Amino acid sequence: MTGAAQARPRDEVVERQLKTRADHAFDPLDPETVRNPGPAYSELAAKCPFYHYQGDEYQFYITSDYKEIRDKVLSDNPVWSFKWGDGPIDWAEFSDFGILTDPPFHLEYIAALRKGMTPSRMKFYQPEVEAIAEELVAGLEARADKSGNFHDLFALPLPARTMCFMLGADQAMYADYKRWADELQSLLFNDKNPAAEQSLIAEIMPHFMGLIEERKTLLRDAGIDDPTHEHWGTVLPFDYISLGLVSRVEGRRFNDQELFQICTAFLTGGQETTTSLLTNVVWRLLEKPELWEQLKADPDLVENAIEESLRFDPPINSHFRTSLCPVTMHGAELPERSKLMFSMMGANRDPAIFEDPDTFRIDRPLNQVKRHLSFGYGVHFCLGAPIARLEAQIGLRKLVERLPHLRLTGETERIDSWMYWGRRRLPVAWG
Repeated sequence: MTGAAQARPRDEVVERQLKTRADHAFDPLDPETVRNPGPAYSELAAKCPFYHYQGDEYQFYITSDYKEIRDKVLSDNPVWSFKWGDGPIDWAEFSDFGILTDPPFHLEYIAALRKGMTPSRMKFYQPEVEAIAEELVAGLEARADKSGNFHDLFALPLPARTMCFMLGADQAMYADYKRWADELQSLLFNDKNPAAEQSLIAEIMPHFMGLIEERKTLLRDAGIDDPTHEHWGTVLPFDYISLGLVSRVEGRRFNDQELFQICTAFLTGGQETTTSLLTNVVWRLLEKPELWEQLKADPDLVENAIEESLRFDPPINSHFRTSLCPVTMHGAELPERSKLMFSMMGANRDPAIFEDPDTFRIDRPLNQVKRHLSFGYGVHFCLGAPIARLEAQIGLRKLVERLPHLRLTGETERIDSWMYWGRRRLPVAWG
């Protein structure tokens, strides 16, 4: 990854236009907002759904209006682009990073990869996810002290090991996969550090290029020069690297750089968010023991609890887009290359969409709670949503069945990122 970060310049004209609207001071980096973002973003959405944030480190616009985010930002809007990255600083190199590109290339790219996220593929993944969850729960049951950090013992290894399985890697590497993902995410949302980037890529690339070459060798040994989907799961294993090798986009095959990008996209997108989903839902259920009792009494509410957690505690607080041309929003003229942060945390608490939005309830009807925007919407709806839901539902159901006396034993600690929302420390006991 190369390129330079560019801060958004302050625009005095826009500032004046927004001044009458921004009677509510808001700072997404304020320690109290970072500590407990839900109430802060809910208040912002109610008092000032479009806000011009001008901090010392970043300057960008914030929208937390549900319908505006869904219908004007996420619904294939040609103005708001992924081209400059999904963060408060510019990353020009994302303009050709497949999963973060704009249509029309993005549509073909996702269509190719979505073949690995169909209902039939979920049935293929389910036994392995069940086996991993079973092994982890058995490990908890075997602990002499019947206590520990839920994040480290269950929420982290379940999605990390699943990701290894989906990419065709040894599950023993899950700790490396999680560390790589964390370091990549840190580079994406902080100021550029070329030395750290090069060091990390030098560590990651040989591993994934080795996996790619192993699958190319299988094709060569079978005398196959033009692999098709018929070879996925026959000559080649049923994993995402193999899917990339048999797929076509824009009438051609993925090149090695694009195959590597597929690996890193899954590496960063499929771990921390699901780990946070698991810690968030368990935290909320145990924080109010009556909710845990309600779930034990009616395990059919597991799916509802997962979706309510996604609504109430989105693992990614907000996303970013960059305007490709001047655009008018709420009467303000935003210049080209303006950064827009759209807050799922705020949108998911819109009282026009969700009844009693500031209360965590596991009995919300699925057809209502699933309207949350935590997985996005439209052309950029999260590719990994099916596997994240599968992992979370299997994991939570195992916990309810096998550890009915699960309880909190101390103070929790959030992950170290203002844009992500989850528990890094979640002390529990189950004896």
